[in-house]
Amino acid sequence: LLCGNAFIVGINQLYDVDVDQINKPFLPIAAGELSPKRAKLILTACALIGPSVVFALYPPLIVSLYLFGTFIGTAYSVPPFRLKSRGPIFAGLAIACCRGFLLNFGVYYAVLEALKVPFKWSPGVAFMARFMTAFAGVIAVTKDLPDIAGDLATGVPTLATKFGV
Repeated sequence: LLCGNAFIVGINQLYDVDVDQINKPFLPIAAGELSPKRAKLILTACALIGPSVVFALYPPLIVSLYLFGTFIGTAYSVPPFRLKSRGPIFAGLAIACCRGFLLNFGVYYAVLEALKVPFKWSPGVAFMARFMTAFAGVIAVTKDLPDIAGDLATGVPTLATKFGV
């Protein structure tokens, strides 16, 4: 999980240096504290270690969730998909999917698997999955509010750049 998250966040920073230099100049690559070459080495390590651990320790469903989440998180930032540049709906769906449903359901299922407790849908689990997906959707919209300057300068379409704050 840590390697997957580090990979997704790192790949975003690598592809968004121009935006981050305006919106978040304190991030390691944008600040020049981490070179793109070194960042690529870290990302390669995360891309190799994360799936290896998941493949070794978890059943196919967790492997599939991990790989799908990593793909969606990568597609958010990387061409040819670059979902964040295709408009707020695609960006929001990617974030809500990864940070909402996949993360919360995946962690819950993985913990049950590690404890050898069989999975069973319950009203609580269903509520958690729906609530966190909706919550992540709200985060997907509000996370762009402080980033208007860089998003406008680099042409990233968000609800904040389209409709203002």
